Amino acid sequence: MRVNAWTRRVAFAVSVAAGALCVAVGAPSPLQAQGNGAPLPDNVAQTPPPPPLGADAALDSARAQRGATLQFTLYTYGPGDEVFERFGHIALAVTDANTGEDTAFNWGMFDFESPDFYTRFLTGDTRYWMAGYRTFEFNAAYQAQNRTIRKQVLNLSPVQRGALYDFVAWNAAEANKYYRYDYYNDNCSTRVRDALDWVWRGALRTALDSTSGHHTWRGETARITADNLPVYAGIQIALGRNADRHLTRWQLAFLPEYFADDLARIRVNGASVITQDTVLFTADRIPMPEDAPDRVMPYLAVGLALGVLVFLLGRVSPAALGVFGVVWYGMGGLLGTALLLAGTVTKHVPYMGSNLNLTILSPLLLAAAATWYWRGRASRAGRAGRALAVVVAVIALVGLVLMHFPRFTQGSMLLFMTMVPVHTALAIAASGRRSAA
Repeated sequence: MRVNAWTRRVAFAVSVAAGALCVAVGAPSPLQAQGNGAPLPDNVAQTPPPPPLGADAALDSARAQRGATLQFTLYTYGPGDEVFERFGHIALAVTDANTGEDTAFNWGMFDFESPDFYTRFLTGDTRYWMAGYRTFEFNAAYQAQNRTIRKQVLNLSPVQRGALYDFVAWNAAEANKYYRYDYYNDNCSTRVRDALDWVWRGALRTALDSTSGHHTWRGETARITADNLPVYAGIQIALGRNADRHLTRWQLAFLPEYFADDLARIRVNGASVITQDTVLFTADRIPMPEDAPDRVMPYLAVGLALGVLVFLLGRVSPAALGVFGVVWYGMGGLLGTALLLAGTVTKHVPYMGSNLNLTILSPLLLAAAATWYWRGRASRAGRAGRALAVVVAVIALVGLVLMHFPRFTQGSMLLFMTMVPVHTALAIAASGRRSAA
C-alpha cells in the first residue's frame, strides 16, 4: 500500500514528539548517568593539589610557622543590578601581618569577549577562572556598585591557615585557575566552600549535609529573578525536575548569602568557624523577596484569555487565526527544539534534562506550524494539520496529568496553565468548519 507524503511527515513528527516525551519523563542520558545530576568531572586542575593536613608532619610544621602571620577573611557581597549579579558574590581574602599583603581571591572571573563565549554559555561549557586583587580596591568596587559587604574572619589554627594558603596559591597558578563554571554545583561560592572543606578535612560538609526547609534550585532562582519577567519565564521553561529537589545546606552554598549565614551559626570540630562577623557597607536597595512568587493563577488567566481569543478569531477572522497559530506553534517549536537539545546533548542536562515542559514545547510544534495553513481543507494536507493540532493538545494534556503524579511533579505548573488552554483551543478550532481542497 502506498503511503502518501503527508502521512509520512505526520508519522515522523509524532516520532519526534515521542522522543521528546521520553526525555520529558526521564529517560537516562550519558550526562545524567554520572549520578545525582552531578556534572561531568571535566573541570579538574592540571596539577595535583597540595597534600592535605596530616599527610606530612614536616610539611604541617612548616605550614604552622607560615600560618602564624596569616589571617583569612570571607567577604560576601549582596546583589547587584545585572542578572548575573543578582545572586551575590563572594571572595576569600588572606592578610599577611609580616608583609602587609592583603589579597582577595575571586573565583568569579569571566570575559564576554573571550572566544566562543556565547557558544560555551549555551552549551554549558563556560570557562571561568580565579584571580587575586588588593582587598581594599576589590571592596571599594563593590561598594561603588551599591552592594552590601559582609566581613567574616575565619577561625583557623596556624597550620590550617598555612595549608589553606598553599591550596589557594596552587589554585591561583596558571595551570589550575580555570574551571568549567556550573550555576549550582561549581561556582564562585562553592569553590570557597570546597577550599574550606578541604582544610577542615570534610568536617564542613558534615556540618552542612542536612536539608533545611524546602529550598530548591528552581525556587531560589525564581525568587531572585522574580522582577525580571523574561528571565523568570525562561528559567521556568528551562529547568527540569532535577531542579525541584530539596537542597541540603551544603548545596545551598551556591548562594553566597546562605553560605555566609550558615558559617555564622555552625560549629566545626566543636568550635565556631567565625571569630568576627561585621557588615562593612549596607546597600540602599529593595531587599530580595524571601520566597519565590506564586504566579500559577495569573498565568492561568493569561492562558484562558488566549484560549478565548482563539475561538473569537476563528469566528471573526480565520486569516488572523491562521497567523496566530503559525506564530504560536512556530515559537513553541523553536523553544521546544532548544529545550530538547539542551536536555540531551549539552552540559545543562543535570538541570534541563527530565523536563516535563517538553510535553507542551517540543519540535512537534514546528510541524504543526508548517501544516496549520491547510487545517480548514478537506485535503490530505488539511487532515495532517488537524491531526497535528490534536496530537499537540493531547500530549500537553498528558503532561498536565503526569504533573500530578509524585514521580513527575515539576515546579513549572504555571507554564502548563498558560500553554494547555491554547493548545486545546487550537485543536478544537482546527477540527471545525472545513472547505474543499
